[in-house]
Amino acid sequence: MEGIQHLVPKGLPASLQVVAATLILGLIYSFLTRERSFGGFPIVSLEGKSPKKSWMFHGRETLAKGLQQWSGPFQVITGTGPKIVLPNRFADEIRNDPSLNLNQAFSKDFFVDYPGFEPFWQGLHDDSLIQETVRVKLTQSLNLITDDLVEETTASLHDILGEGKEWHTIKLKDDVLDLVARLSSRVFLGRDLCRNKRWLEISKSYTVDAFVGSLLLRFVPFFLRPVVYWFIPQCTALRKAIRDAHKIIDPEVARRKAIVDQALAAGQKPPKVADTIGWMYEVARGRKVDFVAAQLSLTLAAIHTTTEVTGQALLDLCEHPEVAQQLREEAIQVLGEGGWAKTTLYKLKLMDSFLKESQRCAPLSSASMNRYVEKDLKLSDGTAIPKGSRIFVCGNFMGPEIYPEPEKFDAARFLKLRQQPGQENSWQFVTTSPDHILFGHGQHACPGRFFASNEVKIALCHLLLKYDWRFVPGEGRPAPQAFESSIVVNPNAQVQVRRRLAEIDLDNLKL
Repeated sequence: MEGIQHLVPKGLPASLQVVAATLILGLIYSFLTRERSFGGFPIVSLEGKSPKKSWMFHGRETLAKGLQQWSGPFQVITGTGPKIVLPNRFADEIRNDPSLNLNQAFSKDFFVDYPGFEPFWQGLHDDSLIQETVRVKLTQSLNLITDDLVEETTASLHDILGEGKEWHTIKLKDDVLDLVARLSSRVFLGRDLCRNKRWLEISKSYTVDAFVGSLLLRFVPFFLRPVVYWFIPQCTALRKAIRDAHKIIDPEVARRKAIVDQALAAGQKPPKVADTIGWMYEVARGRKVDFVAAQLSLTLAAIHTTTEVTGQALLDLCEHPEVAQQLREEAIQVLGEGGWAKTTLYKLKLMDSFLKESQRCAPLSSASMNRYVEKDLKLSDGTAIPKGSRIFVCGNFMGPEIYPEPEKFDAARFLKLRQQPGQENSWQFVTTSPDHILFGHGQHACPGRFFASNEVKIALCHLLLKYDWRFVPGEGRPAPQAFESSIVVNPNAQVQVRRRLAEIDLDNLKL
């Protein structure tokens, strides 16, 4: 303390002198230990804006400027330090590199050691539980859960959009989020809990509170975060969400465990389940699991991303009503012939193409493949990426060499590509490639994308055949909301909807 006394204002009471000295020490320590940018990589920012503000509020433009100015990697300054940006041509090169860690890439962005952020800790410290549950159990059970999704869609739309035959205005994102939360929760928690009012509130708000709380913490000097954290409203909400989720989920987990243990003790096979609570218990194989953190980890990955895909798709249908009619005709034919089944959903090829085109034209993020570099990495062009850095790869959604007339919305674009010899499986909605990395690419590609695809297709069939959609007259397409490299449906976006008479009875098709 004595060494900095000359920096402390004279005449302050002793207690305030201690506080001032502590703050000064913290500032000095913060300056000395701050994460510095990486030498050899140009820092990109927009004219008149700091690198950090350029990235936070104009991320897409910042990436575009970097790609235009530099042929190789460059860096942006995020709220948690620098990240090295790789041009798209490196996507295949790094996709399966074992020294690049996906989960560690986000450990600084989300404060995993703080109460309320347990779902992020879960993914960081036991990712195999979520991966195996989704990649093996959920994906292999898609046919088994189809009828659950259909039933829940029917019930949800009746509650959310109603049966009114007159045009009425809705907040698009709110209603789509309500729908997706119920559909996802039906598969995650089962029928008994998926309509629990408090759980649905948590499933919808947790992700937003986590992102906003993390953002606010990034603006706070790190030595003050442990104190300021307790006063941020979103962080308070996260802690309450975790407590309430335990009250909802723990009794159900205990009940399931008792059923399984009782069957095993009697020498019988446990009953089959079609939800992730049961699958997680199987996958855990006796190891201790925080089921609440695991469930919220699934929620983080699934609900808001699926909401964005569905919301953007509905905006595209309002903008291109001729496509809505084409999709209806396909659904009537395919579902009329095959009913509800995983194989039937695969045959909705125009819808599949439309969803991929919707993503291409308004990608949720213009960058993906976030990784933490665990040891020095040398790229094929000779660039050395230092150990301890964080990297991500830019997408290529508008390259004319891949997408002719890239500015044009073509719902059948990927259907036509799939019709080329040998290309049937190369351009599906769930297919990843360097040119389309919204689901990631390589060994860390999103394992839940197959479930998300089926969920969105089932929802769209109902939303199209049971309802008409249009923009609010005289207003046009609502402007999106942007942050860092993301572009999302504006929370205040409004559209109009009315009930129509469906050409086929979606609720009673054979399964």
